[in-house]
Amino acid sequence: MTVSIRRSARLLARTADPTTLTTATAKAAAVSATDATTGRVAKSKRVKSSKSKGNQSDTGDYLPVDVLQAGQDNGAANSRGNAKPESTFQSLADPGAIDEAIRFLKDADPKLAHIIDRTTEKCAMGLPRESESDTSSYISLCQSIIYQQLAGKAAEAILLRFLKRYGTRRNPNVDHSQSSMSSSPDSLPTAPALSIKDFVFPSAEQVAGFDVDEMKAVGLGQRKAEYLKEVSINFRNGTLSEERLAMMSDDEVSQALVSIRGIGQWTADMFLMFHLKRPNVLPTLDLAVRKAMCQHFGVPFGKKTPTHDQMVRLGEIWEPYRSVATWYMWRSLNTVTQES
Repeated sequence: MTVSIRRSARLLARTADPTTLTTATAKAAAVSATDATTGRVAKSKRVKSSKSKGNQSDTGDYLPVDVLQAGQDNGAANSRGNAKPESTFQSLADPGAIDEAIRFLKDADPKLAHIIDRTTEKCAMGLPRESESDTSSYISLCQSIIYQQLAGKAAEAILLRFLKRYGTRRNPNVDHSQSSMSSSPDSLPTAPALSIKDFVFPSAEQVAGFDVDEMKAVGLGQRKAEYLKEVSINFRNGTLSEERLAMMSDDEVSQALVSIRGIGQWTADMFLMFHLKRPNVLPTLDLAVRKAMCQHFGVPFGKKTPTHDQMVRLGEIWEPYRSVATWYMWRSLNTVTQES
């Protein structure tokens, strides 16, 4: 009798040699997915958007035979009562959520347990929201657009120039004009240079009314300036709001976001994972995740493989905590993530 997909993936995880989990450099594992493409949503259903080309179809190539056969018989297995487990947590920031996720994943995937045990830092998926960008969906999405396809320092420089021009100083009474410290030990201490944290991000109402050409003067490209206005307009008119996003399912959040020009599936997935802290997201467009999962499950990696559907099938062993498993996939390659 054909085994279930979950059992097949578990078998792969148990039998694979943990020593094959070699560590790549962060540069080699850097995320290179662009937001002009779409692919999948937090579950197995895909979001279709008229502004994108979509993913390649699932050919079934390069997957182990037992996994492919199990996928064909998955419906029969489910009909026998093998329902997928569900998380009791709506957010990974809930007390006890990360600990429960780690216990589940270590039991479901012994090979992943090796990665978890040797990772010294705390899983960032459960870190509490602290900064303004952490608590505001609007600001989080705007900053994601500014950071798209840019190195971190370059994006920070553009964001700071944007805030200096359009933001509001949190403490305008502090003099930052002499921020450079003299090398002389007798020099009087001066205020540190202005940083992103010194500004309040302009409101959606304000950004929606900004002139695109003026926004380009701070270093934003034409499209990014237009994308920021698109997001702002959606928050200004109430199409998106904190309350609406909090009430939506993962699929609904993805559909709402990718319908906005400038936001693709990868950004939607990162928003679900790091801002809304949803527990069961698998970002199949993320290059580092694709590489790490191929290495983890012993599947060949290529330009067109693994496909979205192949990754979803392999990741069923981690449900309902695919977000946490994804974070450990990043750590297995030393990939720098949003929170670390």
